[in-house]
Amino acid sequence: MLDSGLGRLVGKVGLHGDRAVALRRLDEHRRVWEHGVPVPRLLGFTAASSVVGDRLLIVAEYLTGQDAEDSRSLPSGVMGEAMYSAGAALAGLHGVPVECFGDSDSGLDRGFATWGAAVSSRVELLARAYSERGGSLDWEVEGLVAAGLVLLGRLADEVSVVVRPAVAHLDVYLPNILLDAEGCFRALLDLEHVRWVDPVMDFVKPAMWMFEDQPWWAERFVCGYRSVGGWPQLWSERLAVATGLELLTGVNYWTRVRDLSMREDYVRRLRVWVRSDGVDGVWPATAW
Repeated sequence: MLDSGLGRLVGKVGLHGDRAVALRRLDEHRRVWEHGVPVPRLLGFTAASSVVGDRLLIVAEYLTGQDAEDSRSLPSGVMGEAMYSAGAALAGLHGVPVECFGDSDSGLDRGFATWGAAVSSRVELLARAYSERGGSLDWEVEGLVAAGLVLLGRLADEVSVVVRPAVAHLDVYLPNILLDAEGCFRALLDLEHVRWVDPVMDFVKPAMWMFEDQPWWAERFVCGYRSVGGWPQLWSERLAVATGLELLTGVNYWTRVRDLSMREDYVRRLRVWVRSDGVDGVWPATAW
């Protein structure tokens, strides 16, 4: 962090990952900000800066405040208003225009005409990833994954006709919601996973990581979202697809990085999702 004539700035250095994909996401971050979505303003970025050993360098405005994870103890009314504003901000993000569902690489270039086709491609990639993982899964989890991939493809085809693409954050949870000192919403942070997908995807992580113990937060979040963006058609059916996609992706990821606690949590949720034919998801039923 440093002070400048433009105010306080923060610099980030990219240490790993595909630089081309990172640059595409930074372009999208800037486009989202230009549409008035409350995210930090990017002042500049370069794929290779000599200042940081020819690594990716990002310079953005520094926003004061604290993330919502550190604000859980605020009065309930304050947190309720923060959830309302976060929901409204997410609806604004989903309102940024896009023409199609994103490609399989960055998720931000022209890819698929329908959500069913996009999910089908993802199912193929996941099936290949699980196959390459070999014997790292026990027989029960292998069966869940196999059944889940088939179920996911079928459910996606059933809702595809009503799904329109949107810019989705895909990592909405308390540490990525910035509040000011009084607990008022300031911004959505860390658009490192942003893609053009079904906007309902953005409700899965909040449900798992924000609302399970605080279902009334979900009610305020939904009210804020509806105040700006209305409500998605076939909500429950699309949430079933979004939940399955998140869980099947997550089991593969947490297995790969060997986070046993997160892996077991995702396997548990996947088991419920598969056995209920996608009906039992993660969203608090009272919220909508």
